[in-house]
Amino acid sequence: MDRLTAIVLLLQGGRRTAGEIARRFEVSKRTVFRDIEALCEMGIPIVTEAGANGGYTLMPDYSLTPLQLTFHETMLLRLALSSISQLAQTPFKQERESLLAKVQALIPPQHRPETDQLLQTVQFNVPTRSYATPFIEQFIESARTQQWLRVMYRSQQRTSQQTILPRRLSSSGGFWYCEAYSQEHQEERTYRVDRFIAVSATQPPEHPTPLPSRLPYKHPSHPEVRIRLTARGALLMERNPYFSDAIQPLGEEEGLLCFRWPPAENDWLARLLLSFGPDAEVLAPPPLRNLVREMAQEVVDRHHQ
Repeated sequence: MDRLTAIVLLLQGGRRTAGEIARRFEVSKRTVFRDIEALCEMGIPIVTEAGANGGYTLMPDYSLTPLQLTFHETMLLRLALSSISQLAQTPFKQERESLLAKVQALIPPQHRPETDQLLQTVQFNVPTRSYATPFIEQFIESARTQQWLRVMYRSQQRTSQQTILPRRLSSSGGFWYCEAYSQEHQEERTYRVDRFIAVSATQPPEHPTPLPSRLPYKHPSHPEVRIRLTARGALLMERNPYFSDAIQPLGEEEGLLCFRWPPAENDWLARLLLSFGPDAEVLAPPPLRNLVREMAQEVVDRHHQ
């Protein structure tokens, strides 16, 4: 019954194929066919489109009435909200506290000690950061409405004014990041949200260049990066959520890290690899290898002064 209810909720979001539903719930297509048939027998108005590109949709204006949450569903919401609260300057703070209070009220009094004990047992480790992100909600709204912004940004090298179009926000390592297209640089870049000094809405550029479609970091068109890791380097790299799945065994103890990477982000990657010291060796591409060597030489020169 839980899966049948979840299928109806999924179909409320739009048309789905049998394959999509099967992958979502990790069942076979035959099971999906039986579930759809069972839902139809229960009176759920599901429209079936036959053919290779067919799928399932709900009749217009049909939706489920609000559902009661189970104890474990409520506990998961508490866990998620508590984890988000560990981030510095999370967006929609008042709404988050209001939602947390409502979720807490859904838990029967006799289960609240059990819930508190479980939340102390299972926790997400989010680094504590002390910084301000006063513009984060404005960035979220701009990404949603495709509103251009005129910003003043403090990078590691200098402070600059730019015209950007936010596309996506994410959190990693306790910091908030904004992926945005920069009109001045003519490319998409990643910005740390706490480094914005001033932000204001602005009109789109008078003669904007066509916005490129966003390519994922591991897109086949990007150069292949190959990095040899010692045993210690492989253990350290396994902690990185972006690269842990790209490590291949190399011999009995070493590892080989292979992935696709946009050259525009080589500076960030080189600084990460430099922190590994002798436990990481760039084999390819040559520009990244040269960049790591140049940065390492700068460190050597500074310590010789």
